[in-house]
Amino acid sequence: MADITLTPVAPATGALPVTRGAMTLSLAEPGPLTSIAPFRGQVEATSAALKATTGLSLGPGYAAAKGRAVQWIGRDLWLLSGTTAPDLPGAALTDQTDAWVTLELTGPDIAGVMARLVPLDLRDTAFPEGRAVRTEMHGMMVALARTGPENLRIMAFRSMAGTLAATIGEAMESVAAL
Repeated sequence: MADITLTPVAPATGALPVTRGAMTLSLAEPGPLTSIAPFRGQVEATSAALKATTGLSLGPGYAAAKGRAVQWIGRDLWLLSGTTAPDLPGAALTDQTDAWVTLELTGPDIAGVMARLVPLDLRDTAFPEGRAVRTEMHGMMVALARTGPENLRIMAFRSMAGTLAATIGEAMESVAAL
């Protein structure tokens, strides 16, 4: 029998990083990703258990500490990144590490780039640091989180990595041409 070794390949490896003007789009490596779906009536208890073990709580946005992050991605659904999920009684935990691609858009005109792609106001005043949302971008569902004054975390299903990178890259070119 032949010895077959599979080598993991990061999504969109050939397309990134992309720099246009003062904006850069790069592949982020968030580490392990686990979805946390508390059972009915268990959000507060699950949040307390998560806080006790990681220092992070389940909330309506994005929070990070010590290389770990938790991001809201839907009704009673969060993604924990950067650490193996602790035991959280009262919640369904699912490994999502290979299911998502995580990109980071950095620079002074995140809102200008994203205005060409999503039907949301992502200016600092409307979408401050710590805010998270799920939305549509050119037929792809994405999860966005403001991780810093000039940083936006963009997550989509891994199968969309190439299209996502190309779409954002085109919008970056449009903004850089202004």
